[in-house]
Amino acid sequence: MSCLRYHIRYLFVSVILLCLGGVFTLQAQTGELRRPVQGIRNLGMGNTGIALSFDENALFYNPAGMASVDSILVGFPILNEVSDDSVSIVNEISKLGGDAKTADIVALLMGKRVHFRNLIDLNLIMPFGELMTFGVASGYETQFDLGVRNPVSIEIDFGFRLDSISNMGFAMPVARGRWLVGAGVETVERCDIPLTTATLGDILSNTNLSSSFGSCKLTDLKRAQTFNFGFQRRLETASAMKMIWGMSAYNIGGLKFNRSDNETNPSDQNLELSTGLSWQPAWGPLRMLYAIDLRDLTMKHADDTYCQSNKGTDCIWKRLHIGTEFGFFPIDSGASTFAVRAGFNQGYFTYGFELNPFIFFRGLNIQYAVYKTETGDQIGDRPDKRRVLQINLGF
Repeated sequence: MSCLRYHIRYLFVSVILLCLGGVFTLQAQTGELRRPVQGIRNLGMGNTGIALSFDENALFYNPAGMASVDSILVGFPILNEVSDDSVSIVNEISKLGGDAKTADIVALLMGKRVHFRNLIDLNLIMPFGELMTFGVASGYETQFDLGVRNPVSIEIDFGFRLDSISNMGFAMPVARGRWLVGAGVETVERCDIPLTTATLGDILSNTNLSSSFGSCKLTDLKRAQTFNFGFQRRLETASAMKMIWGMSAYNIGGLKFNRSDNETNPSDQNLELSTGLSWQPAWGPLRMLYAIDLRDLTMKHADDTYCQSNKGTDCIWKRLHIGTEFGFFPIDSGASTFAVRAGFNQGYFTYGFELNPFIFFRGLNIQYAVYKTETGDQIGDRPDKRRVLQINLGF
């Protein structure tokens, strides 16, 4: 095995080991608006959910949406998300021969991006008639990102995040059901390596990765707690279309982690205000959903330092979400025997489907979605295509 091939494999092993013991201290890259627990149904619909979330995902989009749930929901979802490059890049590296040249390796890795996200949680939505709905979700989410770029001086983009999340909330109708209001408390324990750039030469010449890149121990998660609030307004003037306008306020007071004085990660999250509009006409066995969201109205998202000082049209596009769903033979307010979805997330086409093979209940729920998200600062900068599969056991 050639020395070059050994160093390339050492590189990928090293960055994975950094998840267990180190964190980059170089200048972090910004761009992707990272939010925990993005629902697969929402992602297939352009990542909308402020005005139509009526399942467990309401806890993370707009807690008021839980008031529309009409049956007890208990779920144990297992979600896996990968980028298109994730599998191919591993296979291609494993096929490199011992006489591989630098140009061959650069051609295989350049411009590609590896992304993994995994979510395992347990959730419960419990409606108490028309008085109130209670919801709780708790689980673990991991995210891993690795990219290679710049053929002149090869650069590695690397990021990792582990979240232990607990979210508890309630929702209730007021004013004879014309308004739905909801609130929740969210606790996050996080280990975060923000997406950071380092050159290949710097990494290969560094023999003490732990001391060079700091620490991010999985046994020492940083804790933070925040509050969420939302409302939805059923518009009487468009009752035939079942039109709903909604707003949500997340991270009220900020999501502030208990870091030590010399630590900068995980970074605190700012208050995020979002609004959305949905239409939900029904026709016999067919349910139609249409939605449009504008997220982070103040453009204060902590992962997007560019838009905090440059509030242009491109920053609005990064926050615009449009989606639709056609569900056949609805089971309850939030699921159909089969549903297809489509939308636009930050200007990119998304699509997905849902299947409940037991037809009359949610014993086994299978969902799939494909979407793109911007990982750079401006519109069109480093779009990353991702595929998501979720299997949910519950009722």
